[in-house]
Amino acid sequence: MNRIQRVQKELERANADYLITGTTSNMYYLIGFSEEQMERPLLLFITRDDYFLLVPKLYEEQLKQFPLIVYRDGEDPYSKLNLKENSNVLIDDTTFSLFTIEILNRFKPGRIGRASRILGKLRQVKDDEELEKMEKGVKKAEQLILEFVSNIKENMTECQIERKLKSFLIEEAGNISFDPIVTSGPNSSMPHLRCSDKKVKRGEAIVIDYGIKHDGYSTDTTRVFSLGKPNDPLILEIVEIVKTANEEAEKHVREGMRAKEIDYFAREVITNKGYGDYFIHRTGHGIGIDVHEDPYISPDNDDVIEQNMVFTIEPGIYLPGKFGIRIEDEVVVKKGYGKTLNMLQKELYII
Repeated sequence: MNRIQRVQKELERANADYLITGTTSNMYYLIGFSEEQMERPLLLFITRDDYFLLVPKLYEEQLKQFPLIVYRDGEDPYSKLNLKENSNVLIDDTTFSLFTIEILNRFKPGRIGRASRILGKLRQVKDDEELEKMEKGVKKAEQLILEFVSNIKENMTECQIERKLKSFLIEEAGNISFDPIVTSGPNSSMPHLRCSDKKVKRGEAIVIDYGIKHDGYSTDTTRVFSLGKPNDPLILEIVEIVKTANEEAEKHVREGMRAKEIDYFAREVITNKGYGDYFIHRTGHGIGIDVHEDPYISPDNDDVIEQNMVFTIEPGIYLPGKFGIRIEDEVVVKKGYGKTLNMLQKELYII
């Protein structure tokens, strides 16, 4: 059963008539076509027994292998559709509101829902081909970061390092899954600060969070580095706590457990060491085509962990004004247990 057929089966179960997506990662998942969203509607419509694409004329030859409804510039694309009013419609959560509003105004559906009800559930369980791509991607990403770190020199700014890393990853891997995060010293206590003009100093904690795209699938890894031995003994202490939290969560991953239970195993280690208030985010997230997908490994997520799910385990401790430490791996559930895809050491890397 192909992915379109699986969606059609789920539409019937959900008592929905249409699933509609733009040129998002969901379209790539369903038909293998990737394109940025733009002002012209390029939409995939799936019904319980059929599917088609609404496309601008300039994509007709490129997408000729699919059932198409084609419009030219100057034509009203929505006038070519024959959607039933009062139907139940699921729309891709990440499709431009520009297109969603037109669909709602023109066809006045009876019930609107999020396509993630179906697609999130399907995408979070990977098939063997997806898993092979992801494992190869992690291996490639790890090789690249080890090749790169010798480029980090004292007094380079965080953003200089980030730009060099981004350029290197694109050159060697073809694409990245997100703009890298490179922070150092006090800046590393802000988990999503990308970089700044702060210069990297010897002995500081340097957090690098990065990922590549491999055959359309994302990687996401975080490790901590230092130019020479750390100048604050607390850095090594916190690294050891975060490493233990990471390993404790990973070794407890089991098919059939709840996502929040995995979060608990990581959080318990950090809380017991007195740093619970400084672990300020969830333990992880699903990963696949997108770098953030279902399931989310968070304290409030009751989703059941299934075979062939892939997600990150990334506990952290963030001490404002001092430094932050995060260690992140990808884990796949195989034969009922968690298997860590990463092979990089979790200890502090001394450059």
